[in-house]
Amino acid sequence: MGGLPAGAVLFSDSTRSKRSSLVSRSAGSVYDFDSVAESYDNWYFQPVGQMYDRLEKEAIARLLPSPATGDRLLEVGCGTGHWSAFFAERGFRVTGLDISGRMLEMARKKRIPRAAFYQSDAGAIPFADDTFDLAAAITVLEFSPQPRRVVEEMVRCARPGGRLIVGALNRWSYLGLSRKMVLKPVFQDARFFSLGELRELLSSYGEVNVRSTACFLPWRQALPIAPVLDRAASGVRLPFGDFLVGEVRL
Repeated sequence: MGGLPAGAVLFSDSTRSKRSSLVSRSAGSVYDFDSVAESYDNWYFQPVGQMYDRLEKEAIARLLPSPATGDRLLEVGCGTGHWSAFFAERGFRVTGLDISGRMLEMARKKRIPRAAFYQSDAGAIPFADDTFDLAAAITVLEFSPQPRRVVEEMVRCARPGGRLIVGALNRWSYLGLSRKMVLKPVFQDARFFSLGELRELLSSYGEVNVRSTACFLPWRQALPIAPVLDRAASGVRLPFGDFLVGEVRL
């Protein structure tokens, strides 16, 4: 079964022309992710990447409804489908959107059950209001020149009583600071968030729950104790975890 919900409205070109205020405000991407599509998932096969992935998914899982069987989830900026597979495994019917055609090719090759993928600008999502039970964007807003516009569109597509979930890279984490200092092309123009900035971005849409996770030094020697360090840091709500998680009940 695909991710497009039964009864969902996919806007036609003529309908989209009536939404010029959305289409003209492209949320795009500050980086050409087509160029890294084939190698993008390599991070998750490295020991440090595996640990970050584990802790990030644990943090997101705590925010997801359970059971979620049949719930409709919109994933904005789905990339290669790495998180799409996670959401589908938890019972969601996933509709993934991305502006990168090459990333979507990689996602479709994975043949993720209960997931379908569409190419779209996140600033003009081609679905009708109130279509999804949950809208998610994981490490997406940092790479959009119009993050507020992306959030507005996600909220529009989620039903009243649904949820908005955002994962973002923390500007004040060790890894966040390191990425900016190294000046890799993918991160040069990205805008990482602080806890306060992510809270402010989401606060217009309901009560916000924002916290940091994946709080450990990205060294292989530290991996055995990383979960313990992260739990301790989360317990006292330290703001220095690499991954920020925000939730809004709409």
